Amino acid sequence: MRIAIQVSELQYATDDGVLVLDNLSLGLPGDGFVFVVGPPSSGKTLLLELILREKTPTGGQILVLGRNMARLSPARARELRRRIGYMPEGSIVLDERSVQGNLEFKLRALGIRGPAAREHMARAVELAHLKGEEGTPGAKLDPFGRRKLVLALAICPEPAVLLCDDPFRGLAVAEQDELVGMLKVINGAGVAVLATTRDPELPARHGFPLRDRSPLLQYAVHLRPEVRG
Repeated sequence: MRIAIQVSELQYATDDGVLVLDNLSLGLPGDGFVFVVGPPSSGKTLLLELILREKTPTGGQILVLGRNMARLSPARARELRRRIGYMPEGSIVLDERSVQGNLEFKLRALGIRGPAAREHMARAVELAHLKGEEGTPGAKLDPFGRRKLVLALAICPEPAVLLCDDPFRGLAVAEQDELVGMLKVINGAGVAVLATTRDPELPARHGFPLRDRSPLLQYAVHLRPEVRG
């Protein structure tokens, strides 16, 4: 089975000795969908930052698409990073630009224009349920619409892996369920998905069991609360 992300015996301690992640191991299959569940300060966002090599672990190993993140040169890391879609918890929407304008801005920054750009944008708009909103300015979108645009930006152009940092927080249950449905469709299109949430009921509501057997394509991992050193 192809593994998109392999986290092995991961540890992270802050400068003042607070052990946030301790001996964490998980695997995200290339066609899998994994939830990481935990309360505030349990290390959910930190885990994504470590996968993206925005921070360096204290111990353990992270493989992304078969590459050891710690051993990559900055240039190789940037190249690999382009294959990872990232949906941060905060908004990255450009308010003065339309939905299409936001997507065009990102694609131009990546050097993608013309028919290829239009194809990527059309796919992202459809998968993020923004059809008919292409001309709407970011400032005019409701909170869920902005969240959907952040998702569209994360999957445009097409990534191999999608990381989502608690995209369900603050949404109504129906909106959460719609967003999980979108992520399942994206996963079904061949993108490995790793999403975090502080709500332990959300994965269970959508049929994601606790990690109790291996291999599983879909499961939930629960982080323990922050450990004080």
